[in-house]
Amino acid sequence: MKEYKSLITEYSSDKYLIYTKVISEENWGDQEVAEKFLEKYWLPEKEYIENWKSLQDQIFINQNNGLPDSIFAKPYKILALRGGCLFVEDDFKYLQKCLLEIGDKYFVIIQNTFGKKLINPTAFRMKFPSNITWDELMSGNFISTALFEMFHNEFFVFGESDMWGKYAANEYIRPLDIIGVKPIYFEIFKNHFKQSEGERLEINTWLPPGW
Repeated sequence: MKEYKSLITEYSSDKYLIYTKVISEENWGDQEVAEKFLEKYWLPEKEYIENWKSLQDQIFINQNNGLPDSIFAKPYKILALRGGCLFVEDDFKYLQKCLLEIGDKYFVIIQNTFGKKLINPTAFRMKFPSNITWDELMSGNFISTALFEMFHNEFFVFGESDMWGKYAANEYIRPLDIIGVKPIYFEIFKNHFKQSEGERLEINTWLPPGW
């Protein structure tokens, strides 16, 4: 059985239709489209363990706990943004510009299971080229909705380098997107993810004490 089969079974259900803003009711649930998307972008467990897991562990700490514990190892600097879902179009494009400047050709999305073995559905593990378009990300029918539009589940996002990472804390008290960046590249991210001083100060009050 393919590793992602249970994702197709679970998320094709009409009960997830409430989360989408881009798929009409009559087009919802196209399993053929979803499977082709997963075939193209699924990160197999073997490749994840061999090529990506150690990088994830360099960037992120307290992975089984999530917030309010610290998420990023030292010396990452923190950029806190409003969250609620994994990506919206503008924020993805800002991140994409940062990745292309750094030189990461791929990025991965790993669902946080908080130390639990998820059987049904299995946890998301996805790998995308950094130059992918937003339309392509959203082309997986209900799988794209489950990944990018739902305000449930939390995710680690990182690239080929250990220069940055993003944690989507979608289920925290006030949902947060937290980007950790090594100091050498922090200004690149800060310049693309522009915030007013008032917004920055407000969001920083949402962070757990000690951050």
